[in-house]
Amino acid sequence: MPSGLRRAGRWVEKLLGAEVRAGEWHLVLLFFANLFLLLGAYYILKVIREPLILMEGGAVERSYARGLQAGLLLILIPLYSYVSDRFEPARLVKWIMGIFVACVAGFVALGQAGVPVGFAFFVWLGIFSTVSIAQFWSLATDVLTESEGKRLFPVVAAGGTFGGIGGAQLAARMIDGHPHQLMLLAAALLVSCALLTHITHDAAMAHRARIPHDAPQERDERGGLALVVRDRYLLLIAVSVVILNFVNTTGDFVLAEVVSHKASALGSKALEQHFIARFYGNFQAWVAALTSFIQILLVARVFSKWGVGASLVFLPALVLLGYGAAAALPALGLVATVKVAQDSAEYSLQNTTQQALFLRTSRDAKYKAKAAIDTLFMRLGDLASTGFIFLGTRLGVGVTGYALLNVILAIGWLAVAMQLRKYTLQPRSGAAATAPDTATSPT
Repeated sequence: MPSGLRRAGRWVEKLLGAEVRAGEWHLVLLFFANLFLLLGAYYILKVIREPLILMEGGAVERSYARGLQAGLLLILIPLYSYVSDRFEPARLVKWIMGIFVACVAGFVALGQAGVPVGFAFFVWLGIFSTVSIAQFWSLATDVLTESEGKRLFPVVAAGGTFGGIGGAQLAARMIDGHPHQLMLLAAALLVSCALLTHITHDAAMAHRARIPHDAPQERDERGGLALVVRDRYLLLIAVSVVILNFVNTTGDFVLAEVVSHKASALGSKALEQHFIARFYGNFQAWVAALTSFIQILLVARVFSKWGVGASLVFLPALVLLGYGAAAALPALGLVATVKVAQDSAEYSLQNTTQQALFLRTSRDAKYKAKAAIDTLFMRLGDLASTGFIFLGTRLGVGVTGYALLNVILAIGWLAVAMQLRKYTLQPRSGAAATAPDTATSPT
């Protein structure tokens, strides 16, 4: 590496509190760039979806869209497990990314024809985000050893943080134009992701060939769901993800209700749409900025000082305190602040920690079980929240009631996090880490 790049690398390591060793920078930068483009595209589309869904159907329809995502994933995950057993992972990633690009083009064509696409676009974007990001991290956990991942994941995840900032800022500044222009820009970024995935995969395979790794494992023909329910470690991860997304979806609904109520007082549809679009553009920008602060300055240092297991406790504790305050004072400013803090911690420390949990698992678990957890179980949390919201709207439950529900869930989430922490402190074993028929206990 040239001396200038070496000095820049040392500066990045010092800033992040991470350690990148000789021969690792090329692969790290490729992963960084890939996640930067992927999250940049997602955040552009994420800002677009809010005015589309809220203007067409409101906060309740928004929650129903999340529930439908879970139903569709019940069909898609077994199909994904079947296909992943028969195709090389990077090739499958490129095919799926191509399908996503075609979907964006389809939404643009329908929107220009005057067809309402808000609900369908919301459902599709949720599936896109969970599947595409899960595939990215599956590849990363596959080619890096457990010790490498703990050192390098904070650097790689910073790419997503910066991509989120760029995407949210760009969308916030261009939102006054036609949303279809932003959709086309996001599609171009996804095409770049597909090309970069090919390059990253080749570099990853070269890296994997140079490092010591476990002997080839017997392939497990079971699907992702079966792998999860038969292994306690994977099941605990899945339960944690369900609770996380239950809390997140309920919090999204609370914020959307408060925002919609505030916007409805403005007196015209044009002012309502502008207020909602501007609010969510600025909201996502604040989330991205705080996420970058946590990712850059805290995550690697927390990993180094307290370990992956201890990091699992932070977000449920934050949810417990934040929604306790929001239940007492459900004003827009406080609810938005709590949601910014929650989302920022989730996208930085919690996300990096959750990916690191799979470093100790088998290759089948990294692709099939991880896909099930990061998509289906994630949306099951959304579905459970949707059910409570459906019931709550008919019983007249207000913002305070939903905030208190998140407080109760946070207590259970803390208990699950403490159980997972025990596993991270013990040697690798169990069905998730070895052959398919070994014991499910971590010891």
